Amino acid sequence: MFIQIYHQPRAGVLLALIFLTVSAPLLGIAHETEWPGQKLAAIFPKAKKFVQRSAVLTSEKVATIEKELGSKLRAEDLKPIFYIPLDDKKKPMGLVLFSDIKGPRGVIEGAVGLDMKGKIVKVAIYEHKEADAIAGEKFLKQFIGMGIDDTFKVGEGVDAIKGHEAASSAVALIPKKTLVMSYALFLKRKPKPDVEKTPEPKTPEEEMPEVEEMPEVDDLKALMMLMIDDYFVVVDYFDDKVDKTRAVEAAKRLAKYAKGISNFEPPKNADQTEEYVYLQDKFSETLVKFAEALEREGISEETRKQWDAIVELVNQAHLRFSEAEIDLDTY
Repeated sequence: MFIQIYHQPRAGVLLALIFLTVSAPLLGIAHETEWPGQKLAAIFPKAKKFVQRSAVLTSEKVATIEKELGSKLRAEDLKPIFYIPLDDKKKPMGLVLFSDIKGPRGVIEGAVGLDMKGKIVKVAIYEHKEADAIAGEKFLKQFIGMGIDDTFKVGEGVDAIKGHEAASSAVALIPKKTLVMSYALFLKRKPKPDVEKTPEPKTPEEEMPEVEEMPEVDDLKALMMLMIDDYFVVVDYFDDKVDKTRAVEAAKRLAKYAKGISNFEPPKNADQTEEYVYLQDKFSETLVKFAEALEREGISEETRKQWDAIVELVNQAHLRFSEAEIDLDTY
């Protein structure tokens, strides 16, 4: 009976994963046409490798970021791609974000590196039509060590290049934008102390959460392909009732992979980002609970219900955000 119940979800979820896979657009690097290895190494020379992480900006986050910046984000900013440098122990050292800004004479292309405490370690300027001095070390090194609480305004902690104040102000927005976007996505700000209240003991500065090591994937298609094999490991365990350890490990990997789904833009209804992120976050949370229950109980009424819920979430996400329709009669 149990086998009959789970054969159809097996086919349905497989098709859902496949359709999400083949219809998912390949995401390119926002400001690079090829892997920017040399530029990344110049920012974090001690890094052993870099992993790429895409992010999704909800409309609420966009509004918050634009309000703090005092300007609109560029189209390229709406699909930020962060590069995480890893040390020889595979621990993250910070992040790098390639970012553009509109200068007096055109677009200024640059990149900013932050350490694990959200402090700037380097600002680099590449293509631009301004004075050469705005890309010089003498001007850019003043940003090193700055953080989210700095104003990045000329005359308020930033020394402009004489005769090129507007270009200097534009360049200063690149590290500010990187910080504001990073805090909106990764970091929490410490509340400002109330001067009328007794100050609380100083707490350690908030650090960026460590990035859990997982295979590098450049797009949703690659991520779905990773998940399909582990999905069938769990299905086979329910069918055959053998190899619990392998099934638990597969469930844990599925939960880990699921956390990365919302980093990619959905193939359909891309303007409904909040619903997409909500569904995928719920999918990830359900998988985590399922993996814990499976390890604790094995096959039980609870784990069967949880697996049914996972299958339902996959189907919901497919119907809402995949471009192709599923017709089981054609398979």
